[in-house]
Amino acid sequence: MKIGLILTAGGIGKRFGSETPKQFVFLKGKPLFILTLDNLLKIQEFNNIILTYPKSWENVFFDLIEQFPPSRTVDFVEGGSERFYSVWNALQHPSIKSTDIVLIHDAVRPFVTSSLIERLLNGIANFDGVIPGIKVKDTLKESDENGVVLHALNRDKIFAIQTPQAFKTQILVESYSKAINEGKIFTDDSGVAEFAGFKIKIVEGEEINIKITTPLDFAFAEFLNI
Repeated sequence: MKIGLILTAGGIGKRFGSETPKQFVFLKGKPLFILTLDNLLKIQEFNNIILTYPKSWENVFFDLIEQFPPSRTVDFVEGGSERFYSVWNALQHPSIKSTDIVLIHDAVRPFVTSSLIERLLNGIANFDGVIPGIKVKDTLKESDENGVVLHALNRDKIFAIQTPQAFKTQILVESYSKAINEGKIFTDDSGVAEFAGFKIKIVEGEEINIKITTPLDFAFAEFLNI
C-alpha cells in the first residue's frame, strides 16, 4: 500500500497580520512550513510527498527551500487561489495519483505526531476517510443573526476538527471532481468527501496539534518546549 502526503503551504494567511505569509515566519529557528515538513519527513510511512506553495511568493519559497533542503524527495506544486484549489492541484500530480491512501495536512500545524498519523492509518481500512477531532470543552450556543440565543448545542457530539486528514486516494479525487463540476468550494477536505456521499470517521486528535492562525497562536507555539 502506497501512502502519499499533501502538505498545504499555498495560502497567504491574512488573519496573521504579517507582511509575508505566516508559513514563512520563523519559529524555533526555521520557517514554519519547514518546521512542519521536517517533522513529517521523520515519518517513514509516506512514500510520496507534495508541498504546495503560494504562486505570488514562489521566489521566497524556493529560497527558503534552498536554505533548508528536505532530507527526502519532495515534489512541489503551485497553490491555487484557495486552499481547495491547492489540494486539487496536488491531487493531479502523478506521485499522488499512484498512491492508495493520501493524507492532507496544513503546513501551519507544526506539532503533528507519529502517533496521530498511526491512528489515522489504522482507521482508514474500514472507512472512506478518517479525520482527527478534539471534543470541545466550552458550552456552545447557537444564536440568530442578531446574537440572540436560540438554543444550546450538545457538546458531547461536537468536535473541533484538525489535520492531517486521511482518505483513500481515488475517493478524494472523485470527491474533488464532483465538487468542482458542481461549482462547490470547501475549506475542509472531509467536507468535500462528505458532500460526495462518502463515510468519514472521527478519531481522537491531539491538543498539541495546534493551528497557527493568529499572533497569539504563534506566541504560544514559541513557548512550547517541543
